[in-house]
Amino acid sequence: IGFSKIFRYEDYDMFIKKNSESRIILMTTKAKKSYHKFKFKKSDILLFGRESAGVPEVLHSKIKNKLKIPINKKTRSLNVAITVAIVASEALRQNNLFK
Repeated sequence: IGFSKIFRYEDYDMFIKKNSESRIILMTTKAKKSYHKFKFKKSDILLFGRESAGVPEVLHSKIKNKLKIPINKKTRSLNVAITVAIVASEALRQNNLFK
């Protein structure tokens, strides 16, 4: 039994239309708010950009909820897989989804 489903969308507008009940949470080094000071909901969708370029600016400007993982100022960014693990585990923990 799988724990996740994969959905493909024609474009961002179709993605938004099909997920109108969910908040999109963008993980970005440009955010002001830290992920551990945010209250995640079960219906949230976590969005992570490419390591090389992040999320396109057109999407960045459309997304309200932006979070970061605080890191040492000398560090540019974290590997995206590590970022996903850190933030997803916090969202799961807050929603009591670890069993």
